[in-house]
Amino acid sequence: MSADDSSRSHCPQREKANLHPGQIVLDAQVKRRTSSQKKADDSRAKDLSDACTAVVQQGCTRILEMEATMEVEQATQDTVKAKPVKPKPKPKGRQGRPTNISDLPRGEVANIEVEAHHVTADNFLGSSNKPPR
Repeated sequence: MSADDSSRSHCPQREKANLHPGQIVLDAQVKRRTSSQKKADDSRAKDLSDACTAVVQQGCTRILEMEATMEVEQATQDTVKAKPVKPKPKPKGRQGRPTNISDLPRGEVANIEVEAHHVTADNFLGSSNKPPR
């Protein structure tokens, strides 16, 4: 039977192809309606179009209301003076911390205590160019 199945084509048989040749044309024709059916269809179409225009009108009024509130908000924002932005405070150094000797000017340096040792500016700077150990 597999040989018979492969030999058959998928085209309709000849007697069925010509059985109703004008059926396509008949299906494409619009059926005639009575006047009451036409009135019912027209009223249904009018109701749908009225509903669509009502929805569009509601959308337009909503947008107009939003625009009006935005105008009021912008007007109030323009009249209110804007607050200036304050810079962030920088952290301050701790009080009582020993001062770095290299930052101090030479003429004003007298005696400075560093880690419980008594150091003078003359001894620290000295006459030699070598740094103290």
